[in-house]
Amino acid sequence: MLWLVSCAIFTFMIRSLRFITDGPCTARFNMAADLYLMERCSVEETLFVRLYSWGPSAVTIGSLQRAEKQLDMPMLVRDNVDWIRRPTGGRAVLHDDDLTYSCIFPANMVAMGRSVADTYGRISHCLTAALSLAGINAQLQQSASPLIKCGRDVRLPCFLAPNRNEIMVQGRKLVGSAQYRTTSAVLQHGSLPFGVAYRRLPYYLPLSEEERSLQYGLLEKKSICLLEIAPQLSMEELCATLIKGFRETLSPYEWYEEGWSDGERTQIDAVMESERFGRCLRDDP
Repeated sequence: MLWLVSCAIFTFMIRSLRFITDGPCTARFNMAADLYLMERCSVEETLFVRLYSWGPSAVTIGSLQRAEKQLDMPMLVRDNVDWIRRPTGGRAVLHDDDLTYSCIFPANMVAMGRSVADTYGRISHCLTAALSLAGINAQLQQSASPLIKCGRDVRLPCFLAPNRNEIMVQGRKLVGSAQYRTTSAVLQHGSLPFGVAYRRLPYYLPLSEEERSLQYGLLEKKSICLLEIAPQLSMEELCATLIKGFRETLSPYEWYEEGWSDGERTQIDAVMESERFGRCLRDDP
């Protein structure tokens, strides 16, 4: 009965669902595009699902983290790895050979949840449905992670941060997600790693060699990538299954795929030049 009620709410509340698929984009463009779509949500009853990658590689840090304390800047420069602050919370993530999703919708779209946990659960259902279509058996972790105790002593990255309802495969974390809510819009985005490159993150953090070694070992043991699950899966195939997973889970509704128009790209450029966006690149309080 609860599922029938949930379906009725989705049908009533979601006016349209737009999918946007990008190739590799700079860190500045990726975060500006997500913020631009949040602005659209104040005047448009659309649920946006955007799929994108990163070029060059980049480390994102949470909205409350300070780059000067969280990142080893000389190492980033040496390896030509960019960095940017996300509007969402959470901890550092290395985006290299991964696919990032963002799900953005008006805050009053109650079908997508009224709270952080509710929205997280609904989006996770879409993601696990999509992974199932790709032949990947993913589950939601319902209990607190045993890494909580470790986290008291080690500054864990996002893919080791202990949270409930994480998407797990073979007992290891596959998807790292974070969320940001305002009075007008909600943004949740997350990373699905293809290869093992994301595990290099500790080498771009100001850690001792002992801490780096510990974190790298934990990332190998406690997280997993698509290469270790479905090595034949391509980026294009994953994008297609994610779109189908969201579409089938949230149906019926009006949905469409549409890339950026020239006017939208101009507006995203304007976001990148705005003073507010500068907060993504500085440690201003």
